[in-house]
Amino acid sequence: MTDPLQAADIKQRLQECRSKEETFKALVTLSKTLPRLSADDKTDANKVKGCESAVWLITDDCQGIRHIKADSDAKLMRGVLVALISLVAGKTLPDIQNMDLKAELAELNLSSYLTSSRTNGILAILDRLQQP
Repeated sequence: MTDPLQAADIKQRLQECRSKEETFKALVTLSKTLPRLSADDKTDANKVKGCESAVWLITDDCQGIRHIKADSDAKLMRGVLVALISLVAGKTLPDIQNMDLKAELAELNLSSYLTSSRTNGILAILDRLQQP
């Protein structure tokens, strides 16, 4: 979905947002780049527990590289997923497990959108990204 260069671009785009409205627009724009999952992929096993919106996350390791597919029923969360996935795109599972994803998340300038219930969901997504 994204390569490391795009991850830097996404981070910069979100950091440059100066209002909640700008951040919302940026996330909606990002949401359009996330391929939709099929109905067959939207299973309970792939559903992330604890998210305010319905979120599905599928991880697959191929030749050592972690590949991630995700989807949500909420446009805003789809944009957040693009940003989160960009942080780990092209990395191996051990590399991802060694990352401080909470610190990386803090650099994305999403605090105005991270209510306590959304934060719990995002932390659950970060946890799933690092699971074998």
